[in-house]
Amino acid sequence: MGTRMKDPEACENLQDVRDACDAIDREIVALLGKRMPYVRTAVRFKRSETDIMQPDKMPAFMRERREWAADEGLDANFVERLYQVLVDHSFQVQMALWRAGKR
Repeated sequence: MGTRMKDPEACENLQDVRDACDAIDREIVALLGKRMPYVRTAVRFKRSETDIMQPDKMPAFMRERREWAADEGLDANFVERLYQVLVDHSFQVQMALWRAGKR
């Protein structure tokens, strides 16, 4: 992956597009990897299982992500679904740590 990603307008064929998408996907996965230690660390600051779920905070959390999506010209419903998967997984990780006593 040492080659530089082409701008969309500079792509000359489908392979150029695929290479760029692969590079972007790699960045997304790397960012998820950077996010997960924070998810695990958050358990230290939670006082109960209810604190992990925090259903009262979810509407504002999702609203902000929907706004970010709109700012980027993305479908807000799509981005919200992606974040729902991310949040559900984060909750599962935190609950497992909580129940294992790793706070």
